Amino acid sequence: MTAPAQGSASVNLRSIFLDPRFWRLAPLCATCIGTAWALQGLWSAQWLTDVERLDRAGVIRHLFVMTVALSAGALLLGMTADRLRRHGVRPQTILAVVAALFITAQLALILRLPLPSYLPWSMVAAVGGANVLGYAILAEYFPKEAIGRANGALNVFQLSGAFALQYAPGLVIGHWTSETGHYPAVAYQPLSVSG
Repeated sequence: MTAPAQGSASVNLRSIFLDPRFWRLAPLCATCIGTAWALQGLWSAQWLTDVERLDRAGVIRHLFVMTVALSAGALLLGMTADRLRRHGVRPQTILAVVAALFITAQLALILRLPLPSYLPWSMVAAVGGANVLGYAILAEYFPKEAIGRANGALNVFQLSGAFALQYAPGLVIGHWTSETGHYPAVAYQPLSVSG
């Protein structure tokens, strides 16, 4: 277990933001969790409509399953981290595995692998609950009196990541012409090859 930072009296937001351990964690959480929130919150319905060509009922079913996956993800990741910590597995390791699985789920969507779409979208949603791992990691780095400030600082990164990652796809997708409120599937395929 990593030694906590100096006494709580000297742990303020400035010292949290200057701590190199925070900077090893915050960008990963901002990109993974921020992307999961951005995709679930704004882009999943558009993707399911424009790329998967689902009707409204199909989109709603997917969004419901994703909501359940988000809730279950937070609960299961928290319980898993607690249980595995007793066996010497740190939350950092679990977060790294979750990040790798998240990238795999995104690649499955982008490459249009022949999987039931519920599977990768549920994984995307479950990663939205991985913020519990970030909080568990911060609890190893800072004294308990400073955890609220540290969690707040991490949340700034995660929410900023979600905002930026909601905005960026719109810039790309907006280069295509919308037809009756829908964009062509190729607009969502950054790795697709034309021709």
